[in-house]
Amino acid sequence: MRKTIWFTLLTLATVTGWFAPAPEAQAIDPVTIAILAPAAMRMAETAQPYVIQGIAGGAQGLAQMGMAAFKILYIPWGVVQCTLGLPLGGLSSGVANICEGGAAPFELLFHTIMFPVRCFGVGV
Repeated sequence: MRKTIWFTLLTLATVTGWFAPAPEAQAIDPVTIAILAPAAMRMAETAQPYVIQGIAGGAQGLAQMGMAAFKILYIPWGVVQCTLGLPLGGLSSGVANICEGGAAPFELLFHTIMFPVRCFGVGV
């Protein structure tokens, strides 16, 4: 019974998506474009430093998120160090890697939440 309901909903969603009307393109008057182009260029020149600063902040935020995501892999590496490296004195570094890898998801969450703030150029 449950499978038939899901199948019916999926089929209905698919059919409705196929027959939905496509959005229509609307042209803008060339005279309007000619009048507004100089104003748009002045606004773009004014906003350029802020846009570049936002892109740079966003790139830094993405790099921090990537490093935090990579640090999650410290958990299995720490387990390997604790087990296989125990005779060689790898217990302390293994525990340190497990702790750092355990904190990495929270660091990733923080950097993900702060990403929009960094894109606006606020250095946090």
